[in-house]
Amino acid sequence: MSRIFVIILVLAALLFPLTAAADGNVPDAAESIGKQLDSQLMKRFASGGDMSSQSFARGRTLIMGTTPANINNLEQASPLSRQMTEEISRWLMNRGYRYEELRKGQYIRFDPKVGEFILTRKVPQLARQSGYGNAILAGTYVLSSEDVRFSISLICATSNEVLAKATATVPITPDLRPMLVENYGPGSGLKPSVYTRLQ
Repeated sequence: MSRIFVIILVLAALLFPLTAAADGNVPDAAESIGKQLDSQLMKRFASGGDMSSQSFARGRTLIMGTTPANINNLEQASPLSRQMTEEISRWLMNRGYRYEELRKGQYIRFDPKVGEFILTRKVPQLARQSGYGNAILAGTYVLSSEDVRFSISLICATSNEVLAKATATVPITPDLRPMLVENYGPGSGLKPSVYTRLQ
């Protein structure tokens, strides 16, 4: 009996790091992207490299976030790409950057069954239809059968100049596969895990 218990305990210990790694893939990739963007911006805008000039440069930068698009179809995105924007913006705000929420609606909508909402993608319901940031977070992603590669840029809002650029790869794990559901189909690079043949 104790031998079975030890085997189960060893298997659980071996599997735990795999599940922990799967849970952290998106935040870890977003942190990597955030660090790359921050490092490049500080080299460009923080003279001398001291902490006060870096804090000043971060505080002056107002970022507008957009959704990374599928590199093969710039009209297409996925829940994973939208979540990546959320994670990157969280990291940048924690570093002291200002962030503009573009999806804020004019009013809070109440739905008794679902809840209260203020974010919207319906243009007529937006509080403002223009942004005031001085940098735009934009990017693309590409799918393979095993991972998603994100390429993110911070673009100057008044010109086409790229202020900083970063990349990161997220492995496609079973828990992330549903977040790519909008991209299933021909040319997606994803393969179904189960095949069915009708006879």
